[in-house]
Amino acid sequence: MKGIEALLIEAHETERNRVARELHDDIGQRMAVVTMDLDALSRALPLPESETRARIRAVSDLTLNLARDIQALSHRLYPSKLEYLGLVSASSSFCREVSKRKNVEVAFSDDGVPDTLPANVALALFRVMQEAVTNAVNYAGVRQVDVTLRGSPSEVLLEVVDAGAGFDPEAVLNGRAPGLVGMQQRTRLVGGELSIRSKRDAGTTIAARIPLAA
Repeated sequence: MKGIEALLIEAHETERNRVARELHDDIGQRMAVVTMDLDALSRALPLPESETRARIRAVSDLTLNLARDIQALSHRLYPSKLEYLGLVSASSSFCREVSKRKNVEVAFSDDGVPDTLPANVALALFRVMQEAVTNAVNYAGVRQVDVTLRGSPSEVLLEVVDAGAGFDPEAVLNGRAPGLVGMQQRTRLVGGELSIRSKRDAGTTIAARIPLAA
């Protein structure tokens, strides 16, 4: 029988998947239609209406950027690439997307990760990586984040390292920070361990080590 934490995370993933599909299939498509309609209207206006054309173009650009952000959110909520391409390719793609969107270098490397991993292990590692990278980019005040995946037949190790502002892990965890607590829960539920090494103005290293069944 599944424990309550496992059931909660499973329900959470199901809800994330539903929202992701709605964002991509409904809202995203509607935003794309609005953008095309605005472009068509701009082309149909008489040439002397330069100011109106410029304003419509500005709205169109804003709408297109919003559609792209919605698509990125959809991908973060439900990492379809994880299912079809595997952990290494999905993680590398995520790091490239964050680098481009946030103008921060997210350097990804991998070594020896098995081509096939249990689905729950791959999802746990991906979610921990996702949360750790997002926190580093948004709060650490850095221009570079290093992400490493290393594997062997017996385990997989994820490390996310930044040289940013840092924090007091004990104080943050005692405050029940949802992101960090969620990373701990996900790692523990697949039999792994999560370590958080951080210090004010001295950067942060988050490492998840998950064993693989023989």
